[in-house]
Amino acid sequence: MLFCAAFLVPTSAAQASSTVLCTGYSSCSDRGYSHYGYATHKSTSYWRMYTGTNCTNYVAYRLVTTNGMPNVRPNSGVGNAQDWGYAMASVTNSTPALGSVAWWGKTGHHVAYVERIVSSSEIWVSESNWSGAFDWRKITKSGSGWPDGFIHFKDLKIVNNIRPSFSGTVKVGGALTASGGDWTPKGNTYVYRWRADGVNITGAVGRYYTPTSAQLGKQLSVSVTASRPGWPTARAYSVSKTVAPGTLSATTAPTISGTPRVDSTLTATKGTWSPTGATYLYRWRLDGTPVPGATGTTFTPGPADVGRQVSVTVTASKTGYASVSSTSAPTAVVAPGLLSATTKPAISGLPKVGSTLTAQPGTWSKPGLAYTYQWLVGGTAVSGAEGPTYVPRAADIGLPVTVKVTARRDGYATTTASSAPTGNVVRGTFALRSRPTITGSHTRVGSRLTASTGAWSPAGTYAYQWYADRVPITGATGSSFIPRSRDLGARIQVRVYARKDGFVTNSALSYSTAEIGYGRILSQTAPTITGLPRLGSTVSVSPGQYTPPGATVRYQWLRDGKVLTGATGRSRRITVGDLGHRLSARVRFSASGYTTRTATTAETGWAKARSTLSVSAAPGARRVTFTIRVAAAGIAAPDGTVRVRFAGDQYRDATVVDGRATLTLTGQASGVQTYDFTFRPTATVTSATLSKTVTIG
Repeated sequence: MLFCAAFLVPTSAAQASSTVLCTGYSSCSDRGYSHYGYATHKSTSYWRMYTGTNCTNYVAYRLVTTNGMPNVRPNSGVGNAQDWGYAMASVTNSTPALGSVAWWGKTGHHVAYVERIVSSSEIWVSESNWSGAFDWRKITKSGSGWPDGFIHFKDLKIVNNIRPSFSGTVKVGGALTASGGDWTPKGNTYVYRWRADGVNITGAVGRYYTPTSAQLGKQLSVSVTASRPGWPTARAYSVSKTVAPGTLSATTAPTISGTPRVDSTLTATKGTWSPTGATYLYRWRLDGTPVPGATGTTFTPGPADVGRQVSVTVTASKTGYASVSSTSAPTAVVAPGLLSATTKPAISGLPKVGSTLTAQPGTWSKPGLAYTYQWLVGGTAVSGAEGPTYVPRAADIGLPVTVKVTARRDGYATTTASSAPTGNVVRGTFALRSRPTITGSHTRVGSRLTASTGAWSPAGTYAYQWYADRVPITGATGSSFIPRSRDLGARIQVRVYARKDGFVTNSALSYSTAEIGYGRILSQTAPTITGLPRLGSTVSVSPGQYTPPGATVRYQWLRDGKVLTGATGRSRRITVGDLGHRLSARVRFSASGYTTRTATTAETGWAKARSTLSVSAAPGARRVTFTIRVAAAGIAAPDGTVRVRFAGDQYRDATVVDGRATLTLTGQASGVQTYDFTFRPTATVTSATLSKTVTIG
């Protein structure tokens, strides 16, 4: 027999820790506490338990019909209620769970079906008591009566069989739809919550979600929480997917309004875009090429844009979306701009020959213009007169002057405007800006004076007349003048005459110079002495180059800087008295009106007599004796030294007295030997050399 402890009936004193919520099948059903059909199935045995109102058959019924267990006793020991926990020890613990079996096997003989877990210390159970009634009870853990254990045959829980998923393009602005997956049991309530990088997105609940820019680049997933009354909730997560940038699209292309002409403003409209709320960047293009800096909603073509087509590219940007561009259709080609003279050209200046007339171009509708000019005299264009100024010519006398101004600028149509005419052209006059001047390094006889014309306006051709003490100098009509000796002490002036066709001739006189002083004889090259100072030879003075070329030249010879009385010729023959001395010459230049000038030449070398050398040899056994004689023409036998070089680099000196010397060399090598003799020069005698070959025994 299977027992269910009678003392567990709610009226027992041992049940002070429990509260009966309802009693009886009908009464409990009426109050919302179900018996799950057991009232009509209690006559059927489950797990081979006794039928009727008893705890074990009711619990077995619920485990089969509610928990889905087979109607087969899971263990032979699952018979009497008190044995269940022992027989199913492997799945028995102290933790209650929905659908588990509350078991009293130590403190009673009873099992009940756990209907609700209120907390870890309160549960609700349904039970069928032996020889008693069906009821629902609330049991608290305080006091006695708490189950000895909970048998977890097959607890009630919601199971996710197929994990949730979502469809749609995972990008910012992309509409996504979540699928809850597959769950056991069916009929649950599902709550959807969208997540980014594993964190719930505030407010993102429900099956449908559109990612925002905040989720760009993050891992998006959806969690589904399944619940049903009295059951523990269950949650499952979809696979995460990276949120890509959203896609913007132009539903209508940008357009351009306005006339494509230089200086005429064109205006861009952005077109229409989906989604809205983007920001827009404008990039104007000429023939498809972006224009640097042209990024506004308007664009004004410049002169360089003539002949090109304008388009505009609009780039839409929105946080979380990939930027997208759309380009308008091109305009017609840009036409040249228009120019107009708001005030006509004018001419300033006096209309007379040589006086500059200046064209004022007037004012125009655009700045930065280039102007060309055409001057007209008497209505006829003057060839080559195409600048902003014009100087009337002699041929223009009696005629009016006008000017045509043509304005040009790249990108604009060329336009011409004409001035009003001037009065008739009259003869011009010279204006003296600065009077003539006289320049020269010195105001003295023989020094050239040069006239400057002064500054005249306009420039003309010039004639000159020089004056000495205000008296015209006959023939002095050039631009320069060299004072003569007769001008000594006079003051010099020059008058310059300015002449030009169509102008009245004018003249101006310079200031006077200082009195003309004595001239200076100038030497371009210094005097020199030519020829070698050798006894019996002639040396001469070259006076050099000097001015004036007609100056008188006189000479005075010097010996060692002292005057040689009577030696005043241009040439001199070297005498014995000159030997051993240096000669120079003083040259004196003189001319009328000039200060006498004296210059002295550089000294010559020592005056010398030319020497000759003779040698005789007396050879012996490895020795030789030389007799040496030195002679100088025109003087007595000289003294001095003779050096003998032999055997390659050996030397011996011999002293010459009265023109004679003897030298004996010993230790000489046998055979033919060569000896070189050199007489060393003295202050009065030149050097001499001789080479002699001797055979040594």
